[in-house]
Parts: sequence; structure tokens; C-alpha cells
Amino acid sequence: MKISRRNIFSALVALTMTAGCVEPQVQISYENLSKQLKELHWFAYQSSSVQTDQLLELPFTERYLELRHDLLASADLESFTESAQQELQYLSIQQRYPERFLPWPAHLNIAKIAQQRLNSEQLDNWYKYVELRLKEARESKIVLNRIEKQQLIDYLTPDVSRLTNAGQQLVTYLESYRVRSSLGMYQLPNGKEWYQSKLNFYSGSVRAPEALFSELQSVAAEATSTPIKISTGVHDPIALQLLEACNKVPGLNWRDGFISLRQTAEQCQKVLTKSETQFALSMMEVDLGIHYFAWSQKQALLALQSRLALNEDQAFVVLKNILFFPATSFVLLDSVTSA
Repeated sequence: MKISRRNIFSALVALTMTAGCVEPQVQISYENLSKQLKELHWFAYQSSSVQTDQLLELPFTERYLELRHDLLASADLESFTESAQQELQYLSIQQRYPERFLPWPAHLNIAKIAQQRLNSEQLDNWYKYVELRLKEARESKIVLNRIEKQQLIDYLTPDVSRLTNAGQQLVTYLESYRVRSSLGMYQLPNGKEWYQSKLNFYSGSVRAPEALFSELQSVAAEATSTPIKISTGVHDPIALQLLEACNKVPGLNWRDGFISLRQTAEQCQKVLTKSETQFALSMMEVDLGIHYFAWSQKQALLALQSRLALNEDQAFVVLKNILFFPATSFVLLDSVTSA
């Protein structure tokens, strides 16, 4: 059958018209993006503006990942400040890395939060999803470290009898779960590149970890005998505690509680004390050691205890914070290296 040029042209016109009928993506303002991201991350952002009767997406499901990607891609960049554009770019880059296979961020007690916001069927579905995702992750060599594993078990086991069937099954699965041999990000697929992207963002510059490590050692002071009190535990970056007296600048990153750590540090007029400076330096050094230079847990704890006059329990709290919030302490880099 011979097809005429006229028929071909008509078909092309029809295709063009059909394509033109596709609704263009709506560009949203910074304020609207912030609001929608907070609603999507109900499990991390406690706000009265997030109503309990609205549809809540479960963390890191395919639907959640799709919605988050679409939100980040719909930002009207012309209405964003330069700092906001950088933060958006950072969040977009993070989607390339393996976090989608780690559906339960270890710094969040989602079991407790979800019990207050979801029905038992939704909880059951999410516990099943977590187990399934962790099994899929292992096939891609994406594995929890032993501290992340134990943290999830601790969230689930205060009252096992109250857990759904899938929750109890998840506990059983985690108890026999084989962790990766080391703690740091470097052992994950593309882990060093992932860590470098975090270093670049939080430090506000692109520097090799080796150069940063050398710089930190060159300005490190002697061990202080007046350690600062740590009260943030594992649920917020410790950098926030050191910036407590500063005006908090809103941000888009749910992992940092929707606070822009970098802008907060840059605009803060507070001068760190000698003890705080030493604390920040030691945190950054151990951060690099754990996530890039393959330090062991013993090596990291020894460094924290010897330089900060911490006991073992205090040092372990700091280590967990470093593991759960990689590179965030580097927002203080300029403050400590220029002191």
C-alpha cells in the first residue's frame, strides 16, 4: 500500500496537535514548593499545617519518589535566590544516589510517628515495603551498617506486642540482617561520590577530602578539658546545636528539618568558643575519617574521646550523629578555620 506525502503530512500535523494538548508543567514558587515538600515529608516535619486527614504518602515508596521528583523539577527558578537554587540543585543531585533503597532514615523514629498518623493497614504495608526494599537493596550491594540496623530495631522493639504482624516480621528480619563490614558511606555503591556531593554543598566549596583533612589537622587545637554538652542526640544535626543562638534560615531539605544550615551559618554573627571550635574540628575530622578514609568505629571513638574529653557513651552519640547526618558539620568550616 502506497502512502502519499499528503497523508504523511496530515499524520504529522495530528501528532503535533496531540502533543500540544499535553498540559505543560506548572512552575511553582519557592513558598509553594516549601509548603508541598513539608506536606510530602509529614514523617519528618511536625506542623499543624499538615492535616492528619489528608492522604499521606509513605516514605520512599515509588509514589513518594515520583512526587518528590516532580516537585523538585517544577520549581520556578527565576523566583529563587541563589542560595535556594543551590539547595534545590543539591536535593536534585541526591536523587541519583542509593537512598531510594534505604527507605527508613535511621535518624527518624517513623514507627512512633506513623502509629499516630496511619491506620494499621497502612502501617502493615509500609513495614512490608521496608523489608522488600532492603532485600532489593542487597542485590545492588546497598546494605545498612550495624549502627543503622540497631537503631531501627530500637525504634521497633519498645513494645513489640503493639506492632502489626508485618512490623513483628520486620523485627525478625532485621535481627538476622547481615550488615556491611564498615560504617562509612564509602562502602556503598558510588559512596565516595555521594559523600563528595554532600561535602561540596555543606562546605560551600569544591575541595578534595584529602585537602580538607590536611587543613583541619593544621588548625586543630589541643584536646579540651571543658567538653560542650550534647543534647541533640540522633534526631537533628549537631551543627544545629552549635548554631542555636543564630537566626534560623528556612530551607528545603527535610533531612535538616527544613532549615538551611549553610545560610544559617553564613549569616550568624556568633563567634564560637574555643571548646565549640575544637568540637566542630573534631567532628569534621571524624566525619571525613568514617565516610571517606574507612576509619573503624574503634578509631573514630578513640579520636572523639581523646580530643573532646568525652566518655564512651557521649562519643557514641556524636558518632551516630556523624553517621546519620554526613558532612553537615562542614557548614562550620569557615568559622573554625578563620578563627
